[in-house]
Amino acid sequence: MAVLRSNIFPPQTGACRSFGVVVLLAVIGATLSACGGSAVPPGTTNVSYNTTAAGAPPQTQTQTQKAPPRRVQTQKPKTTPKKTAAIPLKPLAADTLAGLSEKAVMAKIGEPELIRSEGETIVWQYRSDQCSFDMFFSPSTKSDAKSDPRELRHILARMRRGNDRISVQDCLDQVRQERLSRG
Repeated sequence: MAVLRSNIFPPQTGACRSFGVVVLLAVIGATLSACGGSAVPPGTTNVSYNTTAAGAPPQTQTQTQKAPPRRVQTQKPKTTPKKTAAIPLKPLAADTLAGLSEKAVMAKIGEPELIRSEGETIVWQYRSDQCSFDMFFSPSTKSDAKSDPRELRHILARMRRGNDRISVQDCLDQVRQERLSRG
């Protein structure tokens, strides 16, 4: 019985293999460079834009009509930008809020961002980018408690990030300033 040997693909040496890789990369590079077309580098103008291969501009139906003449813009005299005045923040002392009803606090500060209930106490939360403060409303002890069932008993302020302290007045001013700037 005879053994058949096939030497169609002889083993490759290191030099042959490297040459094959270089040829393959050259073919891929040539193929990709052909895909570039008429690309121009950034910052330059493509002067062959809107022309055919022969160099003549394409014919369109509107080419037979004359285009209206372009208006030349005249330079306007330079004016100084208008200055807008900042709306001053009317001071509102935090200690004057104690004992006020929910309606009165809403009229002075506005709608709270969060309202939660803790038993009979209602907590309103206001926030700025820097701080937040909570207002605690408890059942009123006044004779007109039917119209205003709760009154402000306590305000607590804290920084939103970190453990730094902030006064209730500073946080109240920040919240009011941000609300004023938002509109």
